[in-house]
Amino acid sequence: MIHPLTMNRREALAGTVGAALAVASGCAFAQNDRPLRMYVGFPPGGSGDLFARILADAMREDLQQPILVENKPGAGGMTVAVGFLRAPKDGNHLMLATGSTAVAAPISRAKAPYRPIEDFQWLALLSNAPFVVAVNPSLPVRTLPELVEYAKARPGKLSYGHAGLGTTVYLAGELLKDRAGINVVDVAYAGSAPAITDTIAGNVQYVIETTGTLGPYAKAGKLRIITCMAEAREKIAPDVPTSREAGYDLVAGTYNLLAVPAGTPPEAINRLAQAASRAMEKPAVQERLASLGITPVTNSSPEQARAFMHSEVTRWSAVTKKLGIAL
Repeated sequence: MIHPLTMNRREALAGTVGAALAVASGCAFAQNDRPLRMYVGFPPGGSGDLFARILADAMREDLQQPILVENKPGAGGMTVAVGFLRAPKDGNHLMLATGSTAVAAPISRAKAPYRPIEDFQWLALLSNAPFVVAVNPSLPVRTLPELVEYAKARPGKLSYGHAGLGTTVYLAGELLKDRAGINVVDVAYAGSAPAITDTIAGNVQYVIETTGTLGPYAKAGKLRIITCMAEAREKIAPDVPTSREAGYDLVAGTYNLLAVPAGTPPEAINRLAQAASRAMEKPAVQERLASLGITPVTNSSPEQARAFMHSEVTRWSAVTKKLGIAL
């Protein structure tokens, strides 16, 4: 026979556990019902911002959770990452990082404001987009070797525009100068748009960006794309030869990765990483990215993203050290 007091204690304990589970369940639901915030380090309208909004739409549909995209531009993409170091580790804060934010900006500084690998939990590598070189049409060059020859005949007289010191295009431009052995002045702008505008106006002779960004200007005859810094020719521009085809070992581009603050719970990491990976597999997403000259990466994982980051940091750290870049 069970003593009534014992039974009352058991009932009370059961009630307490049940209430705790109900509260925990309610908290979990409330957390999932809260908006996710996706921070991007560049202003609205650019390729990084467009990618963020395409990704947010796809993940919102998958997670059934609101996702707000917030722009935090500045310092070649560093501003968003520095602020993200203080973001809550609750699974509701994401950073969409380009190659500039993730790698180029911190490693090109004499004193890095954050550690690219240790300070963030990388969820997935989402896309790749190689750089191309486009010249002002008045320049009498149609190939990379012709540009190199033209520049060597005019040391210090030519200039190229880029999106800012410490960005991936800046590192790619300096790498081109080193591999080709040319003396060209770099001109930093607050983003790619003014660099493109000045190249079209003839104030600088060439600009480095992606095909998706420069393609429309090339089609309109305002710029001439002469080479692609990729392993193989792009499907979006099959007539543009790679730099390696021209005899120069140049492989550079930008990419997008998704991160949460280091220390975010594993269950949140898995949930968000899987949603991001599924987003890249959606035909509608791939079609929209293709129109921007961006190649989606499918089936990425936190482990693969971290390995990719290791390889990029190692590769570009060697370049910045060789070229003496310490901003």
